[in-house]
Amino acid sequence: MPGDYTLSYHFFGINDDRNHFELFIDADGASDLATWQHHPRAAGAKHDRRWRFRRANAHRRVYLGFSGPVSNNRGRLRILRQGKVHDRRKTGPQDSILVTL
Repeated sequence: MPGDYTLSYHFFGINDDRNHFELFIDADGASDLATWQHHPRAAGAKHDRRWRFRRANAHRRVYLGFSGPVSNNRGRLRILRQGKVHDRRKTGPQDSILVTL
């Protein structure tokens, strides 16, 4: 449904720099999911309750509820949180989004 979101952890391995959080947002109930990523080990990543997510390629709608191994040996996804997004941006899409958990 429009406004649904899922926050997942994409895990490749212990101490793997590819590990990251993914925020999937259903903007309209029909299109691919708007996708945002946070790489906690990236240079400049803050280690507090405010994470900076960067826009990523859109993902298929299945990822709103997907948990488990990703095909072709591309790690595992674990759902951390799901809910509704209240988009308060006053302008169009931006390069980054700030999320407080």
